[in-house]
Amino acid sequence: MSHDPLMDSDFPNQFRRNSYSKQILFLLLSLAIGVAALAWMLSPRSFIPFFGSSLTGIRMPAIEAAGWINGPPPDHDVLVGKVVVIEVWASWCGPCRENMPSLVKLHKAFENRDVVFVGLTEEGKGELGEVQKVIESNGVTWSVGWGAVRTTQALEADAIPALYIFGANGRLAWSSPDGGDIRNVLEREVQKAESKSNDKPS
Repeated sequence: MSHDPLMDSDFPNQFRRNSYSKQILFLLLSLAIGVAALAWMLSPRSFIPFFGSSLTGIRMPAIEAAGWINGPPPDHDVLVGKVVVIEVWASWCGPCRENMPSLVKLHKAFENRDVVFVGLTEEGKGELGEVQKVIESNGVTWSVGWGAVRTTQALEADAIPALYIFGANGRLAWSSPDGGDIRNVLEREVQKAESKSNDKPS
């Protein structure tokens, strides 16, 4: 009859206790990680996406909102041939507010080039005061659409803040779940747009 070495009387009791403790600790740790991962995936708004974007290459959806702050909605004719940066955010979202100053700096760096920035939030009329406060306190000058549920759903913006760069061809070139340096991607797409613009006969 074979013996389990952990149950053999030749092994000291302390050794057996330590071995069981490690097994129990490992099981509890595995369970905790599994529960945390499940809770994250079931969360309606997670701030750090697990997976890369599955939208790469899709055409830019119609940019629709119930209303606009900082100007009129972006006109189709204005967007044609331009690189479009879309940010989906909310005034109650801490990471969104923390991200805003960096986005303002990025906008200033590219404001005289073929780029259009657009902000979108699903918030409604009741939250307009808070939305306006965040915009003004951060010096946001681009158009921000509120009540933009249809467009944010089309972009599958399940985690915010979410950033998207659409190239001059109207197709998605990059989104925040892809990771990487947004400035480098934007520079690349803008150079493409400017190159095509320069190639047009005057």
